[in-house]
Amino acid sequence: MSTMTAAAAPPQLRAPLRLRPVDALGLPLAAATAWALAVGGADAAAVVALAAAALVAPALTRTDLAERRLPNALTLPLLAVAVVACAARLAVGDLAPLVGLPCCALLLGMAVAGGMGMGDVKLGGGLALATATLGWAAPLAGLGASVVVGGIAGALALATGRRSVAFGPWLLVGHALVVVAVLLDAL
Repeated sequence: MSTMTAAAAPPQLRAPLRLRPVDALGLPLAAATAWALAVGGADAAAVVALAAAALVAPALTRTDLAERRLPNALTLPLLAVAVVACAARLAVGDLAPLVGLPCCALLLGMAVAGGMGMGDVKLGGGLALATATLGWAAPLAGLGASVVVGGIAGALALATGRRSVAFGPWLLVGHALVVVAVLLDAL
């Protein structure tokens, strides 16, 4: 009889993603994000990509905090929407989304070095590309803010005796702070 936990089990043996009622908070969060971005003057690519991020944020946060994993069922669609949004911006001559690519490479390098999991890489890449639709500085600021708030959370975790911290929620918080800053700047 195996004593593997869900987090240590191979992906094919993990329990399927189970959404909870609290995850429905993503619907009004996505609607509010889309409305605020549209009112703030963001183009359709940014509205769609960032509303998609807001839609999955509650489920990703809950799952990462509870199980220390970020399911492909949530991270890969976000990444796909962000790639399409960046392609739409590139198609009209906006080169800012290209800054999202080195951000993705940096995240992958951190995973290879053992600093984070592949779920964090997929989520961080999706968020970097989604925020890149707002301008070249947004994905860099998003990753920077994520590291700062995640570092604070990590320091608090160490101070309370924990040895690890889920980074996905802090990726979401860092990039959300950048979106709010962009919206406030547009006022």
